[in-house]
Amino acid sequence: MSTFLYCCESLRIACDATESPVIFNSKFREYGIKVLDGGTSYVEIAFCPWSGHRLPQSLRDEWFSRLEAQGLDPGIDPVPLEFQSERWYTTK
Repeated sequence: MSTFLYCCESLRIACDATESPVIFNSKFREYGIKVLDGGTSYVEIAFCPWSGHRLPQSLRDEWFSRLEAQGLDPGIDPVPLEFQSERWYTTK
């Protein structure tokens, strides 16, 4: 597992609550605020709304780079199982 998930209990509770607008996307290690339009979009946040601590950087660009290095296009090709969760960056 990642060495950092939540900087405070308030962030953990908010990310775990289904009705909360605050989310944690483990696949990309991103924290965000949901866009309330009925979709799955969110606006990434860099700091905890409660403690003000800097949150870990997103791994989204690295995720795409690693898939492309394997010759895969995630918009076209099936994404390998290990890249569908945090497994790709938490296990070696």
